[in-house]
Amino acid sequence: MTSLEQTSYEPYKRYLLEIAYDGGNYSGWQIQPHCLAVQEVLQGILSKMYAGHPIHLIGSSRTDAGVHAQRFAAGYLTPKRPDIPPDKILRAVNRQLPADIKLRTVREVPLEFHARYDALGKAYTYVLNLGAPSPFADRYSWVPYHRMDVDKIRAAAQVLVGTHDYSSFVVERSMIDEAVRTIYRIDVETIGQFCCCTFVGNGFLYKMIRCLMGTLEAAGSGKLNPEAVRRILEARDRTQAPETAPPQGLFLMKVFYTPEERAAFRLEGLPFCF
Repeated sequence: MTSLEQTSYEPYKRYLLEIAYDGGNYSGWQIQPHCLAVQEVLQGILSKMYAGHPIHLIGSSRTDAGVHAQRFAAGYLTPKRPDIPPDKILRAVNRQLPADIKLRTVREVPLEFHARYDALGKAYTYVLNLGAPSPFADRYSWVPYHRMDVDKIRAAAQVLVGTHDYSSFVVERSMIDEAVRTIYRIDVETIGQFCCCTFVGNGFLYKMIRCLMGTLEAAGSGKLNPEAVRRILEARDRTQAPETAPPQGLFLMKVFYTPEERAAFRLEGLPFCF
């Protein structure tokens, strides 16, 4: 176990949680000073359940303020007592959680399992509202300023698929050692008045998908053609790309721990409707 895994008690089991949350009221997943984070809310409830033992959740990644999740993954080590089975954890925690955070699944995994380092990839979906602004949907989508052509978005998205240096699409490039990632596919589909862009990759950099969506929005409006998108990608320069898309349209859909999960993933509907 790494230093992150040190506890004040002898580890007994490890549980993996899948968590759904509306990120609109939170500073993101990870605990930060003077802000309320999803991790803080969950850890507080779990620590009380385990008789005051301080539970530390290790997340599969970090989501920014305002970003949502359908199946964020996080793991933790349990003390030997009390020994609470997964089904009881699911029910008891969900009873105490606020309406905008809920556990979807709880399962035991090997002690050596790590929610972040054992992940093989993730899927994110970004939602564009191509219709009229709505007080019910605007919390979960971005209404572009210009009319969108979905075929143009789709054509530009294919340029971004593959293994590339995505330095043009990352905020604070100097803070990371390596900007090479693999995007296996980008699915662009319409559901009613919404355009959903689903990114499946082996990992994503800080605000990378929001940066990519800023470029795809520009392509959809006709400002950029696929060749222009390719030039931006190859420039490896953030200043060459359009502005970053806002956070509210982004959902972490799934964290993958097997190749089969990753290959099988498909969007089942609007991320804020299931």
